[in-house]
Amino acid sequence: MAMIIQTLDGVVVNRFNIEPPSLKFGRTAEHQVQIDDLAVSSDHAEILIEQDEQEREVFYIQDHGSTNGTFVNEVKIDRQQLHHNDNIRVGWNNFIFIDENEQDLEKTTEIKKSWIPGVYYTKDK
Repeated sequence: MAMIIQTLDGVVVNRFNIEPPSLKFGRTAEHQVQIDDLAVSSDHAEILIEQDEQEREVFYIQDHGSTNGTFVNEVKIDRQQLHHNDNIRVGWNNFIFIDENEQDLEKTTEIKKSWIPGVYYTKDK
């Protein structure tokens, strides 16, 4: 399951699950992420869910021609694929993209060589 969490000064203030077909950001009530902020356009941006070749969910954020733009990791975007732990900024509002499926793929085991010749081991961080 994927979601975004809204943070304020490093504290989580809201969670929004991303469910098909999309999650929309804007100032009006028809948006799932309604932001009462004049820096946010009435129809600001949206996170779209698409399928890749292996039929896995892939998430894209798309700006809807907003006045102040949409930023991913502090880079202004028109459309960009999202990855686990990406920072999203809409107006002055900060969100973190969480993709539990991609998070599991990030975990890689480091192989270490022991002092015994030919013996290797792994150590969880």
